[in-house]
Amino acid sequence: MIAKLIANLLRSSALLLLLASVTGALAQGAPPPGAPPPPPGAPPPPPGAPPAPPPQAQANPAQPPPPLQQEVVPPPPAAPPGVILAWQPGYWRWDGRGYRWVPGHYVHAPRPGVVWVPGHWALRRDRWFWVPGHWG
Repeated sequence: MIAKLIANLLRSSALLLLLASVTGALAQGAPPPGAPPPPPGAPPPPPGAPPAPPPQAQANPAQPPPPLQQEVVPPPPAAPPGVILAWQPGYWRWDGRGYRWVPGHYVHAPRPGVVWVPGHWALRRDRWFWVPGHWG
């Protein structure tokens, strides 16, 4: 009885349509179910782009990051009407072997009145962890 039910389900066109829609969405670059959302302020992926790879496990360094570099903030580039640009300052990124400086740059603010709160390194249990920046 159960075997007949399963066989009928497998032959069912509804199941085939469901599988086709899921695989079609994945092939078109839709994120897989349970994928983390993009970081705040990140531009949306272009249509048809492959999905982003899953985040890799990162070993957290025992040594502290160097002091922040002093950056000269350049004037913002020309932006179309209605586009608000915000400066995201540079930061030290851990690459698994050492800290590498990521220079600051301008990004599109998601809406008027928000400011970029920079990320920072925090010491927890003798290890340094990156706390990402966010819009506030």
